[in-house]
Amino acid sequence: MSSNDALEYARTAPLDEEFVETVERLVMGGAMPGGVLPDYAEDWDEAERLIARLGDQGVGVRLEFMVDENGQRWHVYMDWQEPVSHEWQLTEAEEMTAAQAVMRAALIWYYQQEIAAASAQPPDGWAYFEVVERLGMARDMLARSLDDHPVLAEEAEMMTRYQELLEKFNALYELANQALDQRLGAPARSTMH
Repeated sequence: MSSNDALEYARTAPLDEEFVETVERLVMGGAMPGGVLPDYAEDWDEAERLIARLGDQGVGVRLEFMVDENGQRWHVYMDWQEPVSHEWQLTEAEEMTAAQAVMRAALIWYYQQEIAAASAQPPDGWAYFEVVERLGMARDMLARSLDDHPVLAEEAEMMTRYQELLEKFNALYELANQALDQRLGAPARSTMH
């Protein structure tokens, strides 16, 4: 089955025993001892176990109960970060019960992240610039809020640790700048006059 076929299966297949086996194998990482399949679609305790496993893998799960002209249903949103580019992704699914929605979305997420990982690009120059900018802002905020603080003037050990922290921040900021320069192919600053 191709990646796109697998994703289509996750979106449209009936939530039967085969679907549960696939979720158990791919998302949960194995089979239940004794060969008993958990009932993710009907048992909320099992669905919560599935949500916890997703959480361990960095997936945030949010449920919303919806009522409109099409009746009542549960909509699930799963936020996750693509591991190579670190871009945020969203997986959604809708079913009649919350447990069913979580189970379907879990398998959709599995195939989506597989496809994303296969086609992911490393962070671009803009992402490197973001890191430099954020480090600079954090360093400046730290310095502005504590440089002249009377407590640090009184507490020598605190002042020493604070200065060490600032030095580490400066070193990290410089390292991020060098990485940005390399990414953009700019000449190193030491060679510029």
